[in-house]
Amino acid sequence: MYILFRRSNRLRIMWYRKMSIKKVIKQALTIATHPIVSIHLMKEGTKNFYIGPRMNIKGIRSFHLGSNSTIGKDSRFLCVFGYGGGYYEPSVKIGNNVYIAYHFTAMAAAPIVIGDHSLIASGVVITSENHGTNPEIAESYADTPLEAKPVEIGKGCWIGENVIITPGVTLGERCIVAAGAVVTKSFPAYSMVGGVPAKLIKVYNHETHRWERL
Repeated sequence: MYILFRRSNRLRIMWYRKMSIKKVIKQALTIATHPIVSIHLMKEGTKNFYIGPRMNIKGIRSFHLGSNSTIGKDSRFLCVFGYGGGYYEPSVKIGNNVYIAYHFTAMAAAPIVIGDHSLIASGVVITSENHGTNPEIAESYADTPLEAKPVEIGKGCWIGENVIITPGVTLGERCIVAAGAVVTKSFPAYSMVGGVPAKLIKVYNHETHRWERL
């Protein structure tokens, strides 16, 4: 019994060492491929983060990433401070233990917040800005001031593949958004939503411990 305990304990130590080595390698790759972003994040106290290849950030001073978080390859973050004669206060704040898959896009002219422990699938777009819709201001909508509204994703949310979340949306904690949904309005915590535009599908019942249709 003692021998089995020693063996299992040794295997556990080897597993932890292997995981630690992987973390060190991933951190080193991030620093090598994104040195400026890495220095910015480490100055803020962020630890154990990984950023995939070819990530693009504009407005790095307004970009914040929590510890133990991952951003997939080919993702982009655009913070807009001025456009079409308007001036804005953008920021992107990603919490701790967040996993964001590849081809993620965040476009911010107002704050975007992603809560701790959230899971973001590939191809997701979150935007807190949109072109103005007043046809009398300019000949092209591309030249109008932006309409900016903050977006907040609560803790522990799961956002499915190719979801679009538009300005002004707030999702409460532990929400699930089905793949391909376009979220144009806010939903409370423990909501499951889907569709174009997204509608409430189910809510989590803490008494039955199940997702239930209304």
